[in-house]
Amino acid sequence: MNAKIQITSPLINGKVHLTGSKSISNRLLILQALSGNNNVLKNLSDSDDTTVLQKALSSQYTTIDVGIAGTAMRFLTAYYTLRGSEVILTGASRMKQRPIKGLVDALCYLGADIEYMEHEGFPPLKIKGGNLKGGLLQMKADVSSQFISAILMIAPYFEKGIQLKLIGEVLSRPYIEMTLNLMEKQGVPYQWVGDTISILPGAYQNNITRVESDWSSISYMFELVALSDSGCIQLTQVDEHSVQGDQEGMRYFDLLGVDSTIEQGILTLRKRFDFELPKCLELDCLKTPDLAQTLAATACGMGVRMKLTGLKSLPIKETDRLMALKNELEKCGAQVQIINNEALDIIPGTELLNRSFNFETYGDHRMALCLAPLALKAKSVHLNNPMVVNKSYKSYWEDLKTLSFNIQLKT
Repeated sequence: MNAKIQITSPLINGKVHLTGSKSISNRLLILQALSGNNNVLKNLSDSDDTTVLQKALSSQYTTIDVGIAGTAMRFLTAYYTLRGSEVILTGASRMKQRPIKGLVDALCYLGADIEYMEHEGFPPLKIKGGNLKGGLLQMKADVSSQFISAILMIAPYFEKGIQLKLIGEVLSRPYIEMTLNLMEKQGVPYQWVGDTISILPGAYQNNITRVESDWSSISYMFELVALSDSGCIQLTQVDEHSVQGDQEGMRYFDLLGVDSTIEQGILTLRKRFDFELPKCLELDCLKTPDLAQTLAATACGMGVRMKLTGLKSLPIKETDRLMALKNELEKCGAQVQIINNEALDIIPGTELLNRSFNFETYGDHRMALCLAPLALKAKSVHLNNPMVVNKSYKSYWEDLKTLSFNIQLKT
């Protein structure tokens, strides 16, 4: 399937109702499953990732296929080590290329029984559930934060709890803090002193009933307002005191001329007119890697040179996101340099007006989500595999239609 995206007006105005955060939804589903309680969570994410995880947690099959849902693969790998049966956990071809050795090694050290079924260090996995002793564990801090979160969430059910010592610089710290915050709200306290996180044996309650809107998805609304000639978007069910690190997007886009305020759960984004664009911005995305693609595409569309650092995790996501950004933004005339495989330097080219662009999405939802708004600056944008957005933001194309976009989906 392909999509042709155009705008009917460069003036963006409207109200968007987003579903809950994918990151929070997926964590709460694991905590809920561990508690044995099946209360309905309000405003749960409708993303494919969350749907896959829900189905897996309720499945009685011995083989679970998570497709391309990376969060589900990591969280379920840990979760199934506690289940009293044998499970084969597999996924799509891309999932079988995504390393999981750091998580498996840590779980096996704690007493888990996990076997690689094809290639060492990669899914699919055969997991034999049982009781884990827990105790002291050392992990490199620069592994995926989802590895760390996966272990922390099951730690209350270890015989000895856990003392997790993180070695080196922590990547995506806000995602670990989100996990711990949600665990604490669900009745399991923790201590994070220096480089060590400690969790005692315990059990989860069900104190959270509603999931706040997804700040990663909200970032594309910021991009729309930034690229518009005039824009005002309101978003519902937004928590002013969010546990999501991507709320930092408010600060990033303030530097690009977008005002944002939250009142009574409504986030309002407005384009500033008394604003002079910076010639160059340097932003550290170590704690917000999921905003990197949004910021890169925005910089290209606005004509702002941008240096993005802290991107070490991007090459091992759904695709090599650094190379994907370089390939697609260079179609717009930008010069994009990848630095040490963990940073980008983006020098925009000429204006995009009156030009049409054909973009690849690489099977990566965030590539489709961040490239579509460039239609505000171009004659049209054509995307392959547009429905890949379902992985995290299922209503994206319908939401764009309410905001002056003409979307034509063709098979």
